[in-house]
Amino acid sequence: MLMEECGVFGTYLKEGNIAPSYVVEGLMALQHRGQEAAGVSYTKGEKIESFKELGTVGAIFNKKTLSNMKGKISIGHVRYSTKGTPDITGAQPFTANYANSSFSIAHNGQIENSEKLKNELEKKGIIFLTDSDTEIVLHLLVSKLRKSPDKWTLEEISKIIFENIGPSYSLIIMFKNRMIAIRDKKGYRPLSFYEDEHGYYFSSEDCGLRFLSPNMKKIRDVKPGEAIEITEKGVKNVQYETQKYSHCFFEHVYFSRPDSNVFGRNAHQMRERMGEQCAIENPVDADIVVPVMESGLSAAMGYSKMSGIPVEMGLIRNRYIGRTFIHPEQTERKIGVKRKLTPIYEVIKNKRIILVDDSIVRGTTMTEIVDLLRQYRAREVHVRISSPAVVSTCSWGVNIPDKKELIASQKNVKQIEKHINADSLGYLSLKGVRKILNFDHENYCLHCFIKNNLEE
Repeated sequence: MLMEECGVFGTYLKEGNIAPSYVVEGLMALQHRGQEAAGVSYTKGEKIESFKELGTVGAIFNKKTLSNMKGKISIGHVRYSTKGTPDITGAQPFTANYANSSFSIAHNGQIENSEKLKNELEKKGIIFLTDSDTEIVLHLLVSKLRKSPDKWTLEEISKIIFENIGPSYSLIIMFKNRMIAIRDKKGYRPLSFYEDEHGYYFSSEDCGLRFLSPNMKKIRDVKPGEAIEITEKGVKNVQYETQKYSHCFFEHVYFSRPDSNVFGRNAHQMRERMGEQCAIENPVDADIVVPVMESGLSAAMGYSKMSGIPVEMGLIRNRYIGRTFIHPEQTERKIGVKRKLTPIYEVIKNKRIILVDDSIVRGTTMTEIVDLLRQYRAREVHVRISSPAVVSTCSWGVNIPDKKELIASQKNVKQIEKHINADSLGYLSLKGVRKILNFDHENYCLHCFIKNNLEE
C-alpha cells in the first residue's frame, strides 16, 4: 500500500480556552490520513506549548491530557512520513522560539525542492534538528524575515512561502495571538475552512468539521494560492495568481474519507463512478463482486451497479488492526493482511468472484488476498482495480516506493495477473479517469499513472 501524506487541523476560538479539545476531535476524524504520530500545539499565555507522541490520536489524548491543555488557539497534526524518519523527532507541529516570541507549524504535503533549500540554508550556518522537510519552512521564514514572529505580516509570510517553496503543501501556522493557513498555488492537497459563532476552523478534509454540526454550505476550500489569517479582528486573506491547478487524484482513489468533499467532488461518489467505469472497460462473467474492505467498497458498489452482479461482503476487515503499510517489511506485511482481512467461507465457496480494490502498488498485498480467497474455495478470482496502474513515483506528498518496487512499472497486465495468481486483471484506464473528470481533468495531477511522463 501507499503511505499517505498527513492531516492538519486548526482552531481559533472567539471565546473560551478549549481550542485543543476541538483540534483533537478534528484529528480523530482525520486519523485515516496518518497513524504514525499525532501532536497538538496551543497557546498558553504568551507562550506556545506542544504535546506530541507516536501512535494514534485516541491512544495519545484523553480527558486527563486535555485537562492540562487550555488555549484560545490550537493546531494539530496526524503524520505519515513522506520525508524524514518515522520517529518522534519528525512528529508535528514544529514549534520554534525566536526573538522573544514563538510560532508553531503543521504541514500536509511534501516540499519538492526541499534538498535545494536545505543546502542553501545550511550554507548560511543553519543547523537542522530533524530530516523532516517541514523544518525547512520554519528556518526559511526566520532567515528571511529576521525579526520577531509577532511582527511578521501575512503578506510577508505568504510571499516567502509562495516564491520559495515548491509544492505540495497545505500549511497552518499559529502564533500566540493569530493563525495563518496557506495552500500551495497548484492545490495538490485539500484544505477546508469554516466559521461559526464559536470560532474559525481549518481541516485537511471537510469530514474533520462534521463534529461541529456545521452548515455544510458555509464550508469552503482554501483556494490554491490563498493565504488566510485569523485574528481577533476577524478574517483577512491574500490571493496569489495561479494559472493551472494540479489536484492529487489519489485523494479520490484512496486518501480521503468517503464522506469528504475533495476538490469539489464527494469521495464516495467519485469512487463509485470509478467502479462503474471500470466495469464498462473490464467486464467479466461472475457470481459476486467482493470489495477489499474498506478502501474498495465504494468502487465495488459502482462495479456492481453497472454490471448487475451483486456485491457481497466476502471479506471482513478487523477494524482494530492498523493498515498493513505501517509495517514496511514484507514478512510483516503478509502477516498484516491475514490479521486484517478474513474471508467468509459461506459467501465465497465455489463462487466466481470479482475482487475490487483501489490500487496495486507492490503486488504483495493483492497476492495474499487472492491466495486467501483460493484457500477458502473461491472458484475464480477476477481482480478489478478502480484506478489506473501506478507506474511512477510521486514527489508531491505521497510516499510511493522506489520505481523498482512498483509492480506495474516492471510488469505488464498479463504478467501481474500471473504474479498475483488471478484468473484475470483489469484496471480503470487513464482515458476512463479523464472521462469521469470531464473538462476538469487538466486541473489534476495524474503523474503516478504515466510512465516516463508519456501518455499511454
